[in-house]
This record gives sequence, structure tokens and C-alpha cells, in this order.
Amino acid sequence: MFTYYLRCDAEKAREALDGDYKVVDLGGAVRVVESFVTLYAGDVPLCMYKSWRMTYTEYQIYGLAKAEVFVRKDGVLVRLVRADEKVGLPELVEGSPLVVHAMDVNENGVMYRVFRIGGYVELAARGVAGGIKEAFHPKKGVNLLIVDLPISPKFQHLLGEVFDLAREHFVELHTTMLSDVCPLCGGRMEKRGRLVRCPQCKVQLSRDVNAVWALARNIVRRLGREQQLAELREIFRLYYPNV
Repeated sequence: MFTYYLRCDAEKAREALDGDYKVVDLGGAVRVVESFVTLYAGDVPLCMYKSWRMTYTEYQIYGLAKAEVFVRKDGVLVRLVRADEKVGLPELVEGSPLVVHAMDVNENGVMYRVFRIGGYVELAARGVAGGIKEAFHPKKGVNLLIVDLPISPKFQHLLGEVFDLAREHFVELHTTMLSDVCPLCGGRMEKRGRLVRCPQCKVQLSRDVNAVWALARNIVRRLGREQQLAELREIFRLYYPNV
């Protein structure tokens, strides 16, 4: 559900895990300490990552019980999951195509977008759906569902729908203001109504469309797909040749 990249010595991480990949109980080799996701070798922390989501709420509210750990060349990928959630982090990292479904859940409904990478690319900024399940359309390949769900009592019942999807699909909750980040340089964009403009790169586009590009870039980078990250940048330039 929550995926993080922790930079550290890969060999020490392999020794701590006794291999390149392992599913462990949360609280053992992987712990959440004061909103920091940390990989331990015994009682010694090897590396950590600040989880902003955990800053605002306790991780127990999501029923998180286990962690997948996958060693990469200069660190480890850590994915926190529930006991009944589907695991398969190596497939998620190395599989193709990657399908990113982004949903913004609020009082007006569910705004959703789809971004596919791997052999073909499709970018879509779609209208409001009646619910989470209606908006989610699984595609072939590795699926990532990112839901921006407000943490307030009136939205808590929607978590059940997200968790149901998580049993069969990879899910990550994400609340960063991605529509305000430039997909090229990563800088802060200026708001102009429903449009955003980067003063550095001079690109201007819809906030909803921009959020898709930013989500795709962040997820691809987090999963260590450097080749696809370069491909993504070129694809963006094809969509916006004047940038």
C-alpha cells in the first residue's frame, strides 16, 4: 500500500534480509518510528525515509501488518502492506507495462486519470465518476492505484472500497500536491485557475493532466525504472513539442 525508497548500503541490506527480497512482519526488520520508515539490521538502523502520511495519522488505522523489502543497487524498496494484501514487489518494480490510475476523492465525487507506460502510452484526464470502483478499470500489466483520500470521518467508509481493490491490485495512498509540480524540472508551478504554468520551463497545462505526469514520474523514479524515466520525459516532449 505504501511504497518507499530508502538509500543505504545494498550489501548490508542483503545481510539483514538474508537475500534480495523478503516479506517481514512490520516491527521487525522494518519499523515505523515516529513517522520514519526504517530498515534495521538487528537493533541497528541501516536507513530510513520520512513518511509524510504517517505524520498525520498512525499507520495502525490502515491495518498494516507486513512489509515487502526488495534490495536495489543503492538502497531498498520497502512496501508496507496489510496481512491480506497481495504481495509481489519484484513484479511491481520490473514488470511492464506500468499502469497508473490516479483518483482524487472529495465531496464532488471521484476525478480519475489513467497513464500507461510500456510499449504504448495513453494519457487521459477524465470526469467525475460515481465511486471508486466505477472509476477503476484494471488493464493488463502491473497496476498502481493512487487515491488521494482526505483523512476525515466522513470519508472513512471509502477506505473499505480502496482496501477491497488492494486485495487484487497494488494500491498506494498519496496526498502530495502533485498538480503544482512541474513534470520536467520538478519546480513549483504557478496557478492560473485550473491551469498551471512553470516559470522555468514555460510549460502550461491543466492541473488534472499535470497531476498524471507528476504521478507517473514519481512512481517510475520510486520503483527504480531509470530507463522508463528517461522515456517518460521524451514522451512528455512529444505531447508538448513547444516546451
